[in-house]
Amino acid sequence: MSEAFPRRLRLVDTGGEGPPVVLVHGFGSDRFSWLANQAALQATHRVYALDLPGHGAEALAETTMDEIARTVARSIEAEGLGAVALVGHSLGAAICILVAAAWPDLVRRLVLIAPAGLGQGVDAAFLEAYPKLAEPAEAEALLHRLVSRPRLINKQMIAHVLAGLGQPGRRAALATVAAMITADASTLREASDAIAAGGVPRLTIWGSDDRINPVDEAALERFGGTSRIVASAGHLPHVESATEVNGWLASFLGGGALPG
Repeated sequence: MSEAFPRRLRLVDTGGEGPPVVLVHGFGSDRFSWLANQAALQATHRVYALDLPGHGAEALAETTMDEIARTVARSIEAEGLGAVALVGHSLGAAICILVAAAWPDLVRRLVLIAPAGLGQGVDAAFLEAYPKLAEPAEAEALLHRLVSRPRLINKQMIAHVLAGLGQPGRRAALATVAAMITADASTLREASDAIAAGGVPRLTIWGSDDRINPVDEAALERFGGTSRIVASAGHLPHVESATEVNGWLASFLGGGALPG
């Protein structure tokens, strides 16, 4: 691996003696989207987070989701972490699927939250509209589609989204990533099938009221592993029902039985 490869992983907390956990955010988000979940993991694990290409502080050079997955895999290798627990949401969960299928030696456990590639399909209208957001009112209306509890879409979140979109090149980068999600659907299905045929322990979490990428029960059954549905939660169950999801994360990543 090149010495010049940028290290995209940020150590969130040194935590305990458990294996490292890498958090991979969803479309249009960044590494700070895990603030409701980090504390549940930091006591027992070294926790890392990253900004995917085209998000947060990272530029986009990749042209396919496979290339983004390679970037994530190389970031893990660059840190010398060995096998990690990958936790991903939506787009980030799809990237985790691709990493686990192509680099199985890097993944000891896999947690997927509303993963693109396993649901009924990500809402194309949402993907198209998000990079174009410019005004607080339209941003609020679109972001409300992510959740079942509108109060979670507050002024601070809206301002953070619009500030991110205001960075040079960000809108074009997100439009490119949005196109990847649709174009690479068959690649994701193949990777999901490869994981289903393998032995990596995996937990899939979904909100019952997800309007962005509704759960596909048949696909979830084929994928196997353990699954949990969060009642009355939308596309962000780890935010809307953080206490419940955090309990599952702590138990699963620690190797124990899941509550509930």
